[in-house]
Amino acid sequence: MEIDKVVAALNSKLRREILRIVSKQPMSVVQVLEELKKMKMEVKYRETVYRALEKLLDVKLVEKFYVKEKGLCYKATINRVIINIAEGKVEREPAI
Repeated sequence: MEIDKVVAALNSKLRREILRIVSKQPMSVVQVLEELKKMKMEVKYRETVYRALEKLLDVKLVEKFYVKEKGLCYKATINRVIINIAEGKVEREPAI
């Protein structure tokens, strides 16, 4: 069920922070890791950030694309997620 996948993806402080970071501007995995370290988040490995971004990608909360100067980048596809428990639906407000 889609709602379960979205809730599972957002059930991580790290993934929520990453989503917030890439909602401001597209970033590479390394750039996201640097931002997290500035925020004093305890993330040691680039692989951890990559896996978190891929989990968000799986539920279409971020998209991935190539930028010549930066390489592979991620950006948020949504500004808001509304989880309608009664109807079992996920509504997304697209990013501008």
